[in-house]
Amino acid sequence: MDYKNIINEQLEAMNLEALEELMGIGGDIGLSYFSVSEIISRMASGQPLFEIKEVINALINFFIKEISSSITLGIQIIAICIIMALLLHLSSAFGKSAVSKIGAMVCSCTVIALCLLNFIEIYKICGETIDNMALLMQVLLPILFPLLIAMGGFTSGGILNPLILAAVTFFTTIIQKIILPLIFFSCVFVLGNSFAERDYIKKLAALFRDVAVFAMGLSVTIFSGLTIIQGLVTESADGMLVKTARYSVDNLVPIIGGFAADSIDMVLSCTEIIKNSVGIFGLIVLISIIAVPLIKLLAIALIYKVTAALVEPIGNKIISDCLNELGNTVIILAVIVFLGALLFIIFVSVLISIGTSL
Repeated sequence: MDYKNIINEQLEAMNLEALEELMGIGGDIGLSYFSVSEIISRMASGQPLFEIKEVINALINFFIKEISSSITLGIQIIAICIIMALLLHLSSAFGKSAVSKIGAMVCSCTVIALCLLNFIEIYKICGETIDNMALLMQVLLPILFPLLIAMGGFTSGGILNPLILAAVTFFTTIIQKIILPLIFFSCVFVLGNSFAERDYIKKLAALFRDVAVFAMGLSVTIFSGLTIIQGLVTESADGMLVKTARYSVDNLVPIIGGFAADSIDMVLSCTEIIKNSVGIFGLIVLISIIAVPLIKLLAIALIYKVTAALVEPIGNKIISDCLNELGNTVIILAVIVFLGALLFIIFVSVLISIGTSL
């Protein structure tokens, strides 16, 4: 039997509706043009899934679009800072009028309100991105593990399944309940510190950010290390089991043992193609999930940095430092989202690698 027919029969027996629903998550970079079956058939025949130039051009265009949409915030902040500088100049020229000081304070509050509203939107984007990545893993793992067990990876499926599911749940909870709130409070402290002429809580804000980054890096290191080590151990055990089964069928079954062993090899190879295709599909969706938020975060961080550089010559160093710290905070959020995606990529990559030597 041709291996393509075996793959088609196995695909027809699988329930891929959950994977098809995930196509909409990464639709912004063109995943919606393909179905799961098309991706698997393209990989089986060695056809490329995307044109690299088209993907790069799409990402560049999206980055430029985000810069254009975020530049409005920078222009508003610069305009308010110019008005604030004029009010302070008038207050010094006319005997430090209390009205001018109140006007400057109102301008400062307006800038802080704009930045806080923008950061809340960024915070929601990061939370939704983490939720989407966790949802992808919850849908992908119940499909990958049965395929892995069907290839003879009984030990890997029995041990890695609860390990990775627990890691995904625990890791997502840490990000949502501890790491992201620490970053949010750090932003609030930075904005609150901009009211004062001295740095009262700036170091506390920096401490919150450092703790969040350390917790994120430690979690990624621990979970990825455990998964990789456990994957290597279970893969060795499964490899011995499959080789023993092949040898037994080939030598102990009379007459048709050799044909049966060859048929088993073909079925296992087709199952491996499907497993790897599903895993690579998950990686593509995962990359598409983080691509759009990361581009948005980097564009907003760039706007904050440039605005801070333009505001400083106007004479408001406090607002300039505040915007610069906000830019650093947004970059840290981008790093946290990237590290979260990196851990999930390691999980899927381990599952893809298991079975290639069975």
